[in-house]
Amino acid sequence: MLGKLLKYDLKWVYKNVVVLYILAIVFSLLSRITKNVESSVLFSVITIVLVISAIFMAVASLVFCLRNLWFRFLKNCYQDESYLTHTLPVKKKKIYDAKAITAIVAMFTTIVVILISLFICFYSKANLENIKEALEIAATVSDTTVVSILFLMFLVFVTEMIFIVFIGYSAMILGHRFNQNKIVKSIMIGIGLYFITQIFSIILVFLVGALNPDIMNFINTDEIVPTSIIKKIMYAGTGLYIFYTLFYYLLGKICFEKGVNVD
Repeated sequence: MLGKLLKYDLKWVYKNVVVLYILAIVFSLLSRITKNVESSVLFSVITIVLVISAIFMAVASLVFCLRNLWFRFLKNCYQDESYLTHTLPVKKKKIYDAKAITAIVAMFTTIVVILISLFICFYSKANLENIKEALEIAATVSDTTVVSILFLMFLVFVTEMIFIVFIGYSAMILGHRFNQNKIVKSIMIGIGLYFITQIFSIILVFLVGALNPDIMNFINTDEIVPTSIIKKIMYAGTGLYIFYTLFYYLLGKICFEKGVNVD
């Protein structure tokens, strides 16, 4: 049953996002073609327009993916399709897990498409060398490898987007426990949860900094700090976002299992 839920959820989420994926890739490829045409003002302008269009479509795919994930959860669990959803012979935790897995898969593929589009648009030996040099410096400073830096950057970006999706899920679940203005209250709860999380992160950083002078120096001054500290901060930041994502996943799941108040 989980497989069937995933099938329908993914199909609904991807229904217009796939078009944006295709457009982002097509505009990126066309920009490469026009860039290789003999230099002229006309083709330079066309290339710029195509690159801007590709970036716009890539960003739009991320926005629409997020929108579709939230709308699917809202309509499927609380509005038009809620009666059918909650009368299925499946436990609520399976329904929520399907939404969570859908969010992970959809966000992962969207970010991969964005990276592919950017790579096609901006790839050149000079740009690749500049990025490689910057990454090597970052790897040296943080006492790690370029592969680790790239993996952490990708992991943090994907995790942060999934974290935002799960905050939206939790906010909708909590907002629909009220009898009136459910959507408005869901939005307010979502914004509140996000800012509470960021405030908690800041407080946590300063608490850790109070116990470790090297970390406080990293925050307050331009002094060079040991590479071991930079490495710890990188991994701690990544771990913190993973923790937040798991926390909001569990919060939403626990609240969802307690029952829903459909419109």
